[in-house]
Amino acid sequence: MTPSDARSDYIVQVSSQPGSFYTLQRSADLANWSPVTTLFADSEALTWTGSLAVLPLKAFFRARVNPPNHATVTHYNGWTNVVVLNNGLVEAIIVPNAGRVLQFRFLGATNGPFWENISMDGQTAAPSSWNTEGAFGGDKAWPSPQSDWGWPPPAGFDGAPDQFAIANGVVTLTSPVDSAYQIRTTRIIELDFDEPVMRITTVFSRIAATVRTNNPIGIWVITQVQDPVRCYVPVRSPSAFAGGYHQLGNGLPAQFQQTNGLISFARDPVASHKLGFDADSLAWVGTNVSLRIDASRAPGLPISSYPDGGCNTEIYTNPGTNAPYVEMESLGPLSLVSVGNQIRFQTTYTLSHRTEIDPEAEARKILNLPK
Repeated sequence: MTPSDARSDYIVQVSSQPGSFYTLQRSADLANWSPVTTLFADSEALTWTGSLAVLPLKAFFRARVNPPNHATVTHYNGWTNVVVLNNGLVEAIIVPNAGRVLQFRFLGATNGPFWENISMDGQTAAPSSWNTEGAFGGDKAWPSPQSDWGWPPPAGFDGAPDQFAIANGVVTLTSPVDSAYQIRTTRIIELDFDEPVMRITTVFSRIAATVRTNNPIGIWVITQVQDPVRCYVPVRSPSAFAGGYHQLGNGLPAQFQQTNGLISFARDPVASHKLGFDADSLAWVGTNVSLRIDASRAPGLPISSYPDGGCNTEIYTNPGTNAPYVEMESLGPLSLVSVGNQIRFQTTYTLSHRTEIDPEAEARKILNLPK
């Protein structure tokens, strides 16, 4: 470890074995280690650079080596060329023909928190897929704001099969170019090492000019999850919204309550509801497992930089019994994307075995909130 020439940064260099991932970890006491960054080694040395200004007065570093996570191409519920990515703890089921990550669950489980529409099993994504309520389920990306396109979602974003590639235990889905936006969507799916965590980086790349080139656009990630015991949202302090939420339609959801900085509600089987938030995290508590979704709001941006009145997270609850799902949605800021440029947005999904009898206690545990 050495200082940079300007002595404003520190540089950490380690010997490496090509073909492995190295995670730089930092500790103040040599007992509790936290990850700083992870890099893939394609040479015999790796270098990390960080700012001395944010470095604690006392810091130890170590580099942990991990082989790539395991990816298998297989069959799943009538589909071929399905990629199952696993890290020994959890697995992601990626269905290119449906254009989404269909499931995220503990290894060996037959079910997970994502909602799957079994009536669509084995089908190939098409512009008519959303004629079936809920379409395929799972996790996908749309452009925001929705007011630019109405309904159904633009076919290039969610109405055609994707291509896929696997490299070093990381899966990439690539959509066709959407004709209206002239944008190609790339989704990079990876699992953390030795943690029940999935990260998806979504990239919108502008290929050519259209009449929409001068319209701001954002990345909107929609995760359809099963009917929960309850949904939970921590209230930002201070929040841009009165009460910590922004009502987007049809009144408040069933059993809505706010307790000590935590909003919660259940799915209403009679009517749909949607709320928006300026929170960075959403939590889904099920019977046996829990899911946390994180997507940080960009600091310093005005509320107008986000769609739907300034929301960067939203939850929609679908009514009825045919498609009993809830959508947990994460939204990136709106920006202009010129030809040849791109925007990207990362969502992180953390799976937990439920350990608390009280669902609110479970939510506070996975959200790291006081009881």
